[in-house]
Amino acid sequence: MKIALANLCKTEDFAKLSSLDESISFLNENKIEYLDFASGTEKIDGMVEKFNQSILSDAKIVWVIRGGNKCIQTLDKLDWDNIVKLGKRFYGLSDFTHFSTMAVSKGITCFYGQGLTRIKQFFPAENDRKFIADFLKTGIPVSENAKALAFANSDLDISKEKIIGGHLLIFTLMQSLLNIDLKNRHLFIEYHTGAIGEDLDDFGYYLDQLLYVVKNNMPKGFIFGRTEMKNFDNSQIPIDEINKYSVEKLSKYNLPIYYIDHFKNTITFS
Repeated sequence: MKIALANLCKTEDFAKLSSLDESISFLNENKIEYLDFASGTEKIDGMVEKFNQSILSDAKIVWVIRGGNKCIQTLDKLDWDNIVKLGKRFYGLSDFTHFSTMAVSKGITCFYGQGLTRIKQFFPAENDRKFIADFLKTGIPVSENAKALAFANSDLDISKEKIIGGHLLIFTLMQSLLNIDLKNRHLFIEYHTGAIGEDLDDFGYYLDQLLYVVKNNMPKGFIFGRTEMKNFDNSQIPIDEINKYSVEKLSKYNLPIYYIDHFKNTITFS
């Protein structure tokens, strides 16, 4: 299966990255056929032009190769008519939530969880990266069941569920504009930040914003991803503490709550 590499999230030329060699070696080692639309431009308009070219290619999946903070600037410039008409599927993480939420609102399938840049740094062992390679070669996302945290009798086979979401702050913004019907979907949310010293009350504030937006449009249940927050001493807040806090925050809704490490699993949004 052929994939296309694209960039919507960071104004940088893929071909100039220090991590280029490890990215390309990952693709070559796994015999993944690819077309490169992520190289050759460091400007928003150029990124958009190349992305619009990628959807005209014979690639089956377009991989937005990294996160960043520029995707929102591209949304109104993209060729959404072709994005809808040509039936590509799209893969990315983090800032990609801007695109994936808009795409799902238009009936397009997206995949969430992993990027290509610095892939061997984040997944140092070949076996750690195997689930990504398997997905790119088959088009079938690889994922464990989501672990039941509360108000659920068993773990959740996410391959059988309609799911939407992504980065907590970005999804909240996009959902406030799009008002996608959530009643037949599970809502996946994760949060990460470069800030030091955000605590669980800060995370709760962001959850409150989301809950305000969806108060009249609640999902079937919630799936929490691997949220990463650091204390002032640079220590990581344990994920078990974050999940416990999240369950307490959402307990009044009596909706099923699950957890999945999206660093190690690929989530399908539809």
